[in-house]
Amino acid sequence: MKNFKAKLTGAIVLFIMLMLVPMIVLAVTNEENIQIISNTDVQGNEEYIVYIQDLMGTNFASAVSNIDNAQEQDLNFVTAKDEEGNYVAQIKGDAVTGDTTYLYVKYNQDNQEKTEKITLDLSKALDKKDMEYVESTTKRIGTDTVKDLVEIDEEINGVQTKLTVGGLQITDTDNATYEYQLTKVEKDTPYSRLFALANQLLNEASYNAEDMYSKIQLTSEFYTLYNQLIEGATWTAVENMEIRQPNDAQINDQYVVFIKKTAEDGTVTTDAKLMVSDLTPYEEREDVQETRTVQETAKLPITGDSIVLFVALAMVVIALIIVFARMKKLNKKEDK
Repeated sequence: MKNFKAKLTGAIVLFIMLMLVPMIVLAVTNEENIQIISNTDVQGNEEYIVYIQDLMGTNFASAVSNIDNAQEQDLNFVTAKDEEGNYVAQIKGDAVTGDTTYLYVKYNQDNQEKTEKITLDLSKALDKKDMEYVESTTKRIGTDTVKDLVEIDEEINGVQTKLTVGGLQITDTDNATYEYQLTKVEKDTPYSRLFALANQLLNEASYNAEDMYSKIQLTSEFYTLYNQLIEGATWTAVENMEIRQPNDAQINDQYVVFIKKTAEDGTVTTDAKLMVSDLTPYEEREDVQETRTVQETAKLPITGDSIVLFVALAMVVIALIIVFARMKKLNKKEDK
């Protein structure tokens, strides 16, 4: 009888342990490997698409719950893909209840079934509209880059110098007012990071080649940083639809230009532009005691035609010298 009770007790304990195993072996995925994008359809239904960096190419099933360490039999696991064929976790907005959302992910690895639990912070999701907004950066307000907006004569170190100043010409509608902030990019600053992120966005071939996880990561960081910086911008009114680079700009100086457009109806649009200077304002000289005027001169290039002319000129000179020598020799004979 005792043996039967012992076996029964052991069986009950084993059953309880087997019930708890799925919860005990759960691994917690690093949230740094998670990117979330939210979207609202035309009916107003909200959904979240969760990208797990290491599982985008793995066939996995996921379930969502507001219960920590939920039992597997209480979860509804489904498999989903995005438009690009990546495996994702799809969460309907009405499935999100409570303050904390737990995502359970089940997949096979090395012929073993694994389940991971992820604690999601859906407040960090990037709205699809915000992603599209970031991708339109530099295109929301029309501008042209102009190398010679104006020429300025300045005396620098005793040298009269002509500076050709470039910048941005606003080509957008005239029926609006424009303001700007021009910031020189210094190393290891928020503006240097924004400049680097913008360059990645503007390289369309490289950006389009990225997977959706990387695109969300990039646009999310840019969106957060852009809004932080533009909120603290100090605006200057744009004159003559021109934004000039500083007169003291050196070659390869980099600038981030924020532009704000206020339409007649009060609608405000902001945009960011990148500007790189190719201007060398002046060369330092040691002989500054004497004032010199620097003028723009056009030098004729040495071409094949130029060489032919030099050879022809040399032959004519040689011929004249020979004729002159013979005439002189004849004159001497006649004198004899």
